[in-house]
Amino acid sequence: MNTTPVANASIALAYAMVGVLVVFLGIIILREAPRERANRATAFMLFSGGMGSVLGAIGFIIDILSPTGKAGSNDLLRSFGYLWEFFFPSLLYFACVFPSENRVFRRIPFASFWIFAPHAFHLILMLLQGQGALWGRIAARAAQNPIAAAVITYGRLPVGLIFRFHQILFSLVNLFYIAAALTLLWVSFRKSHNPLIRRQVGTIFIGLASCAGLYAVASPIPTLLNHYWPPILRSFLIIAALLIGSGGIAYSMVRHRFLDANLIARKSILYAVTSVFLFGVYVLIVRRFDLLLESVTTADTTVFQTAFLLLSLLLFQPVFSWLEETLDRQFLRDRGDYRTLLRRVSGEVLTVLDLDTLAEKLLATLREGVPARTTVLLLAPERRAAVAHGFGGGVDLEAIAACPRDGYLRLVEGVDLLRMEEITPHARDRGVDGAVAPLLATIPYLLLPLRHAGQFLGLIALGRKITETRFTAAEVTLLQTLTNQTSVAITNALLYRDSLEKTILEEELAVARRIQQQSLPIRLPQTSGFGLAALNAPSKFVGGDYYDTVELGDDRYLLAIADVAGKGVPAALLASMVQASIRTQALDRQSVGMIMNRLNRLVHEATPEDRFATCFLAEVNGNGMKISFANAGHNFPILRSAEGRCRVLDQGGIPLGIQPGFLYPHNETSLEPGDALLLYTDGITDARNRLGEDFGEERLVELVGRLPDRLSADEIVKNVADEVTRFTDGADQIDDITLLALKAH
Repeated sequence: MNTTPVANASIALAYAMVGVLVVFLGIIILREAPRERANRATAFMLFSGGMGSVLGAIGFIIDILSPTGKAGSNDLLRSFGYLWEFFFPSLLYFACVFPSENRVFRRIPFASFWIFAPHAFHLILMLLQGQGALWGRIAARAAQNPIAAAVITYGRLPVGLIFRFHQILFSLVNLFYIAAALTLLWVSFRKSHNPLIRRQVGTIFIGLASCAGLYAVASPIPTLLNHYWPPILRSFLIIAALLIGSGGIAYSMVRHRFLDANLIARKSILYAVTSVFLFGVYVLIVRRFDLLLESVTTADTTVFQTAFLLLSLLLFQPVFSWLEETLDRQFLRDRGDYRTLLRRVSGEVLTVLDLDTLAEKLLATLREGVPARTTVLLLAPERRAAVAHGFGGGVDLEAIAACPRDGYLRLVEGVDLLRMEEITPHARDRGVDGAVAPLLATIPYLLLPLRHAGQFLGLIALGRKITETRFTAAEVTLLQTLTNQTSVAITNALLYRDSLEKTILEEELAVARRIQQQSLPIRLPQTSGFGLAALNAPSKFVGGDYYDTVELGDDRYLLAIADVAGKGVPAALLASMVQASIRTQALDRQSVGMIMNRLNRLVHEATPEDRFATCFLAEVNGNGMKISFANAGHNFPILRSAEGRCRVLDQGGIPLGIQPGFLYPHNETSLEPGDALLLYTDGITDARNRLGEDFGEERLVELVGRLPDRLSADEIVKNVADEVTRFTDGADQIDDITLLALKAH
């Protein structure tokens, strides 16, 4: 058996297989985004290399089948084999537009045309040179004319020298294109700060540098040195160059999402690799085994081919699945892969309870997953100051955060995603283009609101991508998933912060509560003429109710009870001020009416218009038989006689702090032995049960009237408090409860 045709056939088959695989990869890339320049440049780079390889393989096959056949046809095919050299202008064009357009390239008019023009001229010249038979016939006819014959005779040498010089010169052109393209790619790699883009450019640079280097060793350099490799070695080098170059591109697509390749493109690459692998096994092993059997035996080898075909059908899916699992294990380790990003977001972002840390982690995730030139993360939850985080040129974070929250809310109301062409018209239609101008100044290409349970929490704005390509459906899906998870994380962080603030506030309120309790009388005066008892139960840690007793001397005492509007610390502060003022004025031996007048002016001057307080002051002598009192809008005290008759002391004026010049009247009443005076705040009468009914003043008066005569002041307070507790039956109360009882002996 002649081995030379078999070797040539193997070379041709390998040539063709590699070429078809490379062309297939180019089709996948072009189909992904035919309008993107980087995709077109990469696809044309692969098309030119792959088609050149396929046409070269066809030329080999023609040589094998008819070595003495129609040379003109073979020459024509070999001339079209120079399509491979369009790889180099495509490579340079790719380096000029990826990851972003080169500034020099942008400024040159028709730069793309000038890059490809030399190789187009070279292809036309090679096509003309390859038409040997045609030129021979033309020369034979022209030789019949003496002048034409002389021109042909004397022009043959110059034309041959021109073609030879052109080949040498064009080898230098290819080497220059290789050097320029690799230099641009290296500069892009060094300048890129985005980790995903760096990985893409680095992988592509290694693959294309190896590819260009092997081709330079296979063709241009030998041409310059006038030294040609054997066809097998030259073909091997070119095949290796094709495999490494296209393999680097495919690897970057699969591992680093080069050209935004989605999972369908990755599976297409896997399908092609599996098919080529099984076909290669058939050609290199099964077919050779068949030829060997045919040479040594007369047995029919069809059965072996049929068996291999069935075996291939059985093995295709397992081999494909194995490659896919291997691929998943490889690129799932890549931090920039979408599934890895989402897994890390679920594991990290959702557990972060600090908003600043959450913003940093989200920005790092966006930088890895979506390489945008500008990124803005605005956190603007309700009742909190807006905060903007981000990076990129032209991003004024302070101005963006200072924009009114209502403007952002109206901008994204009712939408889940806004694209570049929609954002500005949308803002203009809703009349917020001026309010959110700092955000619009960043020229966002995508705008995604952050919402949870219908509440607006902020937004994410992304500028154009570094690669100047569109945002793919996979990237938009990733961003929407990130916004949903981020919204949940923000809500968790806000709840945690509220809980933490609540805990701190409760601790502060507990301290204030202890201080306030310490300001209440520890012991109430008990004289031969009367006994006192009191109860204070705030609805919160700190309340606005207050009671006090001040010894005035000469066996006289001042009783005070007050109710400040509001709850919590503000009410407690005002109650403390009222207490301090009453104690200070009481020592000046002023009448209760005069004390109330001064207290009214003080509350008016020291508090805003919506703050006021009610107060009841009573001066009691030691024998408990005479009381002077003044009432500033407080609940009317209940006076119960020893016989059980009740009346209210309904004399008084308006609450403190409303009208500074108001004069409170001075009133007096007498007590008999066994009489009781009950002072209280509206927390008693406004106490509600589970049915929403108020305890009410009538119920209180009725309760006091039916109390036994023998009860002491302590027992009166206890009975009233127990009855209110039974009435409310555990229902939450919204107001403080304070009681002060005086029982005359």
